Amino acid sequence: MRARMLRRLAAIAGESERLAANLKRHAGMCNYPGLKSGLETAALAEAADAQTLRSMLLAHDIWPALPAAEFSEGANHWARVGADLAAEVELVRSLNSSVAEWEGVDAEVGERLRELATSKDQTLGLLRDLALRCDPQALD
Repeated sequence: MRARMLRRLAAIAGESERLAANLKRHAGMCNYPGLKSGLETAALAEAADAQTLRSMLLAHDIWPALPAAEFSEGANHWARVGADLAAEVELVRSLNSSVAEWEGVDAEVGERLRELATSKDQTLGLLRDLALRCDPQALD
């Protein structure tokens, strides 16, 4: 059971690393200062979360897994930020599910994952705000 839970955490860590790289790349593609700054902030937060997961895994001699699916770039800022937001939502869901599993096996790991999920909620809120700013249908 523990091995399966660690494999699941490795998959989450791999997706988190990919999202951090995507956010950084998307910030580099952006020419709007407010949006660029927000994406850079989200990229830094996601990279810190990915590093936390990596260190938790390395304590068990496991590396983050490669992401399962290839990520496609959007044609504009709205499409890219929307895809980043969807990826973050999936990461938060996966982490919350892992928290419930780990609390019964290792309370310390469960607590670290809970703190990480809380941190990701803040990043999620930032990405929602950025997606709304990019949405061509959004009203000011």
